[in-house]
Amino acid sequence: MKKIFAYIVFITLASALFAQNIPVRDPVFIRNIEKSSLTINESKHSSIKPYYFSDNKDICTDSSQYEKCLLYYGRQSKPEKKPSSFYALPVYEVFNWFTPEYSFNPNILLGGLFDYSAGDKFGISYQLSGWFMQLPDYLKSRRYGINIFNNLGREFLDMENVVIESDFRMSYSPYNFLRLELANSKNFYGDGYRSFLLSDFASNYPYFKLESSFLNFKYSCVWALHHTYGPTINSYFSYPYYGRINKFDVFHYLDWRIGKRLNIGLFEAIITKNDNFFKFEYLNPIIFFRPVEFSLGSEDNALMGTNIKFVINDRNAVYGQFALDDIIVGQLINDIKHTLNPDYTGEYGWFANKWAAQLGYKSYDIFKIKNLDIFTEVNIARPYIYSHVNPEQNYSHLGQALAHPLGANFVESVSGISYSGKRILVDAKIMYAIVGTDSTRTHFGQNIYNPTMDGNQGYSYIVNSYGNTILQGVKTNCITAKIDFGYILKENKNLSLNAGVILRNLKPETGESSSQTYVYLGIKSNFSKREMIY
Repeated sequence: MKKIFAYIVFITLASALFAQNIPVRDPVFIRNIEKSSLTINESKHSSIKPYYFSDNKDICTDSSQYEKCLLYYGRQSKPEKKPSSFYALPVYEVFNWFTPEYSFNPNILLGGLFDYSAGDKFGISYQLSGWFMQLPDYLKSRRYGINIFNNLGREFLDMENVVIESDFRMSYSPYNFLRLELANSKNFYGDGYRSFLLSDFASNYPYFKLESSFLNFKYSCVWALHHTYGPTINSYFSYPYYGRINKFDVFHYLDWRIGKRLNIGLFEAIITKNDNFFKFEYLNPIIFFRPVEFSLGSEDNALMGTNIKFVINDRNAVYGQFALDDIIVGQLINDIKHTLNPDYTGEYGWFANKWAAQLGYKSYDIFKIKNLDIFTEVNIARPYIYSHVNPEQNYSHLGQALAHPLGANFVESVSGISYSGKRILVDAKIMYAIVGTDSTRTHFGQNIYNPTMDGNQGYSYIVNSYGNTILQGVKTNCITAKIDFGYILKENKNLSLNAGVILRNLKPETGESSSQTYVYLGIKSNFSKREMIY
């Protein structure tokens, strides 16, 4: 009996030791972690992503993630030695798109994932991927004279349809409550499908992160290097040209579990100028340095916000966000007066009253069907949020939004339903948005990359000081729907045959409408995440 008890203790300790300090990538595990945060007696913080195995030992382990792969190499140290593990596996996604215009549109991802960890203290995760893509037009844009692919980044060496993506994380936890991370990757703050604070829509970027858990709090602080494009000087010939410019940004996020049902997150960010690097004060990891920014007389771009989640029961929750770029309370009151009374004659719609809000609901195992989940949310953003008088300090990275992919000046509804069975996978999403876009020589607030300041600033457009309302400009209706069917080719393995269809329709109030249908078929390893609902 004693020997049996000793074996049980040994296995339990070994499992805990091998709960590694590396990120969770398996979509089913991520779903299970999010659902577990609804357990009333748990003190989980689902709004800080990515998740790590060392924080979720009771839900999933790294070995079970890799064992789901059809092909992988794994090596663990012997139990009597210091626990460590190494895993290597291929990452692949091969699709072909069928459209009315073209018959052959290959979409190929080939790469490798390498994870090493020493207990739950130290971990290195590296994924290198090469993409050859013929994507639908709305998933890419031509900006700054280069091709930019949403969620991935810019073209590689001027090769129009090729992107090389490098994802690297090196994490160290000197104590159970502290994680330090040096990475070239991305982060996400929020409980919704979208985030108005910091999303994973933009491509990877280098950063250093401090993450700490204590009592019912979890705190994340990120110092990041982002890039934009703008006029700069050629170092050899001293003439201006359009080149890449660095900006150094700081993000703070504190999530507090209050009682058994409520999580409140507090967020702030500073986007600095290229020539400022990091002010010494910004190296302070303590939240609420906006007063410091004011005391410095700084012109850096600041953003504040909050994230809220309320747990109804162990399967249902409501959530929301509020982001604040700039505001004057008196002007906000005038906006409310105008909303309630359209005949209000006072000043309203100040251009720098810039905010965004989200309200959503999610439910797991609906109709008591295991792994059948739904969500629905509404997102609203005022004109000019995330833009700045200095376009190099807008809230973006490499021409991609750091928050919502639609930018600003929109109202959006997005919903989804998903199911993951033993062999069947279904994922369906639909987005309906009304966006206030620009006409020729105008800036109504949707384009976050344009410099934003009222009056005549020498731009080709003028931003009005007052009278700005949500959806001003050319109202454009946008509907994007996607349904994806997957069939697991081998049970309990992360290899699926996928087929799906994407429907997209744009209908501006002036000009021509456009409608596209995309059908695809292929296989994937389910270790890459690239959403297509924009």
